[in-house]
Amino acid sequence: MKGYFASWIAREETVKVSVKSLGKLAHSRRGLAIPVTYLLLFASLIVIVSATYGFAIARISAEAAQFRVSVAKRNMQALDEAIRFVAWSAGGSKTVYMEDCGSLFHSRPLAKNLTIVLTDNQAFSHVVFNGSVGKVLYALEGLAESNVGLFVRGDSRTIVGQGAYPVTQLYFAFDKEGEAAQQLVLCYRPMATVLAVGANGEAKPLNIIRVYIISLGCSRNFSLYGSFRLKVSVLHVTSAVMRFEFNSSVSSLALEAVSDNAKTTVWLPVQSGAEGALVSIETYVCYVKLEAVNP
Repeated sequence: MKGYFASWIAREETVKVSVKSLGKLAHSRRGLAIPVTYLLLFASLIVIVSATYGFAIARISAEAAQFRVSVAKRNMQALDEAIRFVAWSAGGSKTVYMEDCGSLFHSRPLAKNLTIVLTDNQAFSHVVFNGSVGKVLYALEGLAESNVGLFVRGDSRTIVGQGAYPVTQLYFAFDKEGEAAQQLVLCYRPMATVLAVGANGEAKPLNIIRVYIISLGCSRNFSLYGSFRLKVSVLHVTSAVMRFEFNSSVSSLALEAVSDNAKTTVWLPVQSGAEGALVSIETYVCYVKLEAVNP
């Protein structure tokens, strides 16, 4: 009997110990739950802060890039106004301040080859100009969106008629040389006019076609960064005259201009008599030089 009671007491003690152990384990788990919760909250906070910081940095970078583009456009517009101000005035000059826009400015005098052909789209065709007219550009980096194909001034036509469109072409293009993703390009396209001055002794009306070209091809090939000043000067204006005689009636002639794989045709009205017409085509080229000058 004593042995039975001793065994029962031992089992009771074992149960008490087990209950105490379970109690301690429960308290231990509650104690661990608090730091684990804080750890999870801290990790979540780190993720949120990192995501917010990354978004903010991306937004700031995008806004900074757009600001640089705005400054570049303002610089190019000022340069364009200076070029058009001195154009066709031999010896004229003007200095332009170009603000730092965080992009490289390049002068490319041998770029933009231009070919102009006078034709009736049948048997008659004659090249009246073939050469480089040059361009200048900003190499833009870090733009989140593509502006390729967007024109700030002008449009994609390679030649225009008098008064219809500006001769300026200021636009965004893809960088084929790999210096940056995009470029802001400034160049010039020819303008054509026609004037009928009456008939001569042979009763063939004389028509004068004039083509005006602004060329940046006499500048040096250079690159500039930061803020700088550019001197815009007209070195000289050249002219070339060709005369053609048509022995049959002709109502219009076309000027086809090809540049950078783009082609535009402008049709010009021609006065013609029963015996035909005389056409004189005059090509004027204004050579503009750009050079960096000290402040």
